[in-house]
Amino acid sequence: MIATPTFPDLSALVVDESLYIRRTVRDMLLRVGIKRVLEAPDGAEALGVLAESKPDLTILDWDLAILSGEEFIRLARTPTTSPSPTVPIILMLAQPRRNVVDRAISLGVNEIIAKPFSPKTLWSRLDEVINRPRPFSQVKSLLRPIPRANSAAKAMV
Repeated sequence: MIATPTFPDLSALVVDESLYIRRTVRDMLLRVGIKRVLEAPDGAEALGVLAESKPDLTILDWDLAILSGEEFIRLARTPTTSPSPTVPIILMLAQPRRNVVDRAISLGVNEIIAKPFSPKTLWSRLDEVINRPRPFSQVKSLLRPIPRANSAAKAMV
């Protein structure tokens, strides 16, 4: 059995309209040592928390009221409007349609997970953004993580 990973001394912002989802994700984060978990029910409140608390990572739903996940990502990745434009963003999608996934990647999310997901799935995405962070590049007005090289390209090198 694989041991549970640990990510101590980190803070996370969990953004979802559903209190149940926020609490479930909070529990998954607590189980890996992330003790400071902030929550927001919508994108507007999440931007305020991002500005005030500057969490180490954000776990965000795409379908949010007031300020959508798409709008939050755009504002969070724009250096002129964001207090933390390189914060890792893990996006949760209830319906991971190709056009939404492509749009989210173009806006600068680091990782995407489809709901419902297991703790192991979340932990693997945390491992990616924390232990293998990608550098950022500016594309127009947005900062985006540089895409990972695909396996075929790695094999050719």
